[in-house]
Amino acid sequence: MTQTENSPKTGFEKIIEYLNNSLEINHPIAIAKIVEDTGFSWSFIKKTLSKIKEQYDGYHFEKSGNTWLIWKDRQHLIKKLNETCSSLLAESENE
Repeated sequence: MTQTENSPKTGFEKIIEYLNNSLEINHPIAIAKIVEDTGFSWSFIKKTLSKIKEQYDGYHFEKSGNTWLIWKDRQHLIKKLNETCSSLLAESENE
């Protein structure tokens, strides 16, 4: 095992792992379910999910009524790329 594999995971990493391994594709769940499954506080999870939405693709996080719903549209979340074809096209349209 490498040093990184032996390092304790951060809360952020644990939430990403939970979403990748426990969340079914296109099956929304509420933050309360993540709180129950992980033991993290509601406020920590909401803050982390907001950060994940900014940094990852394949993941949705929206308020529906009084409940925040989370779902993924692919097997694993992937980090957003800064330089993509679509971002270059968007830039050329703005010029």
